[in-house]
Amino acid sequence: MPVPIFLLLTRIFMTSFEYISILLSIIIGLGITHLLIGVGRLINKPKTLKIYWIHIVWTFFIFHYMITFWWFEFAFSNLQEWTFQLYYFIILYAVLLFCLCIINMPFHFPENFRQYYYSRRKWFFSVILAYNIVDVIDTLLKGSTHISNLGAGYPVLIIVSIILSIVAIFSRRELVHGIIAVTYTLYHLGYTYIKFNTLPGNS
Repeated sequence: MPVPIFLLLTRIFMTSFEYISILLSIIIGLGITHLLIGVGRLINKPKTLKIYWIHIVWTFFIFHYMITFWWFEFAFSNLQEWTFQLYYFIILYAVLLFCLCIINMPFHFPENFRQYYYSRRKWFFSVILAYNIVDVIDTLLKGSTHISNLGAGYPVLIIVSIILSIVAIFSRRELVHGIIAVTYTLYHLGYTYIKFNTLPGNS
């Protein structure tokens, strides 16, 4: 059976990682696009919508996490042999993040984002809890060198993230959610920008 021209060209000009990352980039790109369109809609309707500051903080965090996810998945570029299970796992990880974008920025905007945020908090933080667990598996799959490069800050980051997510699921107190949103975002920003300045595959 003749090989389709598209597959033939990909074998010649693309690595396995580059080929697989096409679908990954589409999912991540859709999530980021959805977030940015949502922010644009918020800006265009400041008087008709009741914007909630904690929701805005989480919107920024999700955007940051989406772009860092794409950055860290480059560590798989050195992998010589791919399995369908690994491919499927990484795609599901990206889908989790896409779902987080949809929960954070619904297609039909509520009139009051404060009420919406607390009504969806269990879904929102359950997804955050899930992707933290998935991220641990993702990290282990990247090998011992990648794990050592992450340093002691990584397990602390995961443990703190899981604890804060569980607290947020059960609490409706604004002070608690405000502290969690700010702490979560600042810790991730600090860890990412202080620890890593080069692509993981090149470190």
